[in-house]
Amino acid sequence: MSDSLTTSLPGARSIYHGSKVVAALFFAGFMVYGGGLYGFALFVPPLTAEFHWSRAATSALVTAFWLSAPLILFGGAAIQRVGAIRLLIAGIVIEAVCLAALSTVSSFDEMYVLRAAMGFGKVMFAVTLPYIVSRWFSRHYSLCLGIVWSGWQFGGLALAPITGEIIARHGWRVACLAIVVGLLSLGLLPVLATMRFRSPRELGQGLDGSPLPGAALRGARLALPARAIEDTGGSLALNLGVLLRTPMFWLIAAATLCFYTTYGGLLTQQDPAVEGAGFSPRLAAIVLGSTAGFAGLGSLGVGWILDRYSVRAVGIALHAFLFVGALSLLLVDRAHSTFALVTYAGFFGVTIGGSDVYFVSLMRRRFPAISVAHSYSAWYFCEILTLLIAGPAAGRVFDLTGNYSATLGLLAGSALLACGFSFFVWRTPGLAAPVRP
Repeated sequence: MSDSLTTSLPGARSIYHGSKVVAALFFAGFMVYGGGLYGFALFVPPLTAEFHWSRAATSALVTAFWLSAPLILFGGAAIQRVGAIRLLIAGIVIEAVCLAALSTVSSFDEMYVLRAAMGFGKVMFAVTLPYIVSRWFSRHYSLCLGIVWSGWQFGGLALAPITGEIIARHGWRVACLAIVVGLLSLGLLPVLATMRFRSPRELGQGLDGSPLPGAALRGARLALPARAIEDTGGSLALNLGVLLRTPMFWLIAAATLCFYTTYGGLLTQQDPAVEGAGFSPRLAAIVLGSTAGFAGLGSLGVGWILDRYSVRAVGIALHAFLFVGALSLLLVDRAHSTFALVTYAGFFGVTIGGSDVYFVSLMRRRFPAISVAHSYSAWYFCEILTLLIAGPAAGRVFDLTGNYSATLGLLAGSALLACGFSFFVWRTPGLAAPVRP
């Protein structure tokens, strides 16, 4: 990506502004996801101890973050009418305000409503990311999207142990306020500084920092490949209608349901499962952070690979990693194995980081004529709705059985079922490596 990183206005050599946009989105996700989900997952044990709520209830507080799933279907229309940058900024501000309010309440109902509102802000933020990246990059789209989403995971790597230490020393309410400070400084300020330009054409450039033809510099529309053009075309009804009438979309949706059932169940239960196996709360926080670190590497690695190699190969690897991760956590619970704990952090971490990049690339390859804003909104709805249900369901299985053997066994089975659905997606043509310009 060296050419696009150093290309700017004709006759000058500087950092391509799209790279600055990617960096700002990296730091925004670092706080929105690293603090709002990874950090909040560590609140489950202290909330359970302080308020004597069930494990299913406290897990529901974590997954209430995804309660706004139905609104994602309107993400494409909202981007067209409101603008992606306004949505992104509003999402960060909403999450910060709700998290600040969360530190002042004690009622489960109030906490649940605030967590749901935080999820609304997260949806507003997240649904814009593939669209904004597509306005600046084409050849390096998957890599740059991987960089953006790696910020979510590296945020978990840094913020999970920090949040755990703040909770241990000062309590969970102070930890809430600390995350708010990070959201408004590290999360919001870089976005405000870089989003004054909406696309490279405002700087007289093409996608990836390439020079524009003379006609384009005079205001004519660029003759770019369809997938590289600013992706705003088509009505919401038309695009959703095309997707909903396509059997391939429903196969991808079924694979998403099973894949993210395992993903969401492991993510919400890993901290209490590790503590329940006899490891200390601080070690559990370190494991959670390590998982996020491997996830960041997974986002970067999968993004780089997808720009060069087969989507099918990446998909097979990620499904295998998810299954191994579930089995490893099961071994942690049954045998108190440190080796299994490290294996879990590595395999499941890479899966966390690479899965969204993989599924977005899969949707782009399968539906190249559909707007990115609309196709991503439809798929992301399936993902978030699954994550909303998966955590409480896994917690409920634990409440009924009193151990994690059945819970983690079911999650491993769901990972296998995801692979079964994905087999029918992979067997059809069109998932070869992209053609390099």
